[in-house]
Amino acid sequence: METVYKQYKPARELLLEYYTWVDILDIEREEFKRHAESMEKHAKRIYEEFERAAEQERQREENSKSARIARKLEQMRLTNELVEKIKFTNEKVRKNR
Repeated sequence: METVYKQYKPARELLLEYYTWVDILDIEREEFKRHAESMEKHAKRIYEEFERAAEQERQREENSKSARIARKLEQMRLTNELVEKIKFTNEKVRKNR
């Protein structure tokens, strides 16, 4: 049968319980810190892998046959536009003479 009175704990027991919980808390903090550092290293490694993969994809894309053809076509188009402009300018100059 319980009484309405609070059970008495000596001060030394309370102090011992307090320090036990403080120690447990410190241990948990250290474990969390190690785990967080591990996760951060893992995230950095994955991001480095991403950067390497993105660079490889970019290089592969630049060096692909279709990309080279597209660049040549674009260069030809620009050259053709430039030739047309020069012809148009020359025609205007000839008409004005």
